[in-house]
Amino acid sequence: MADADATDVTFHETATTGWGTNVYVVGSLPSLGSWNTSDAIPLSSASYPTWSKLVIVPRSTSFAYKYLKEDGSGNVTWESGTNRSYTTGSSSGYTTGDTWK
Repeated sequence: MADADATDVTFHETATTGWGTNVYVVGSLPSLGSWNTSDAIPLSSASYPTWSKLVIVPRSTSFAYKYLKEDGSGNVTWESGTNRSYTTGSSSGYTTGDTWK
């Protein structure tokens, strides 16, 4: 990792979807779209039903995030419940293990 103030978090979300629906992560950091759904980070379905994406975030930082689904027509569905939270430390290689709620 080139930036000494950054680290990586791989978001893993287990979620079932219908054809044409994708899963995204969005959150309180600029690298997570700053809660703007149009800037949400698309997750890969390569290991469906687990959706994943590595995102570069600041080291030693607490942040909030949530997953959403967007269908082929652009309709957005937020997962239920409160926002999720995560805190990075000073190392690298963090991973979440979340399930759609």
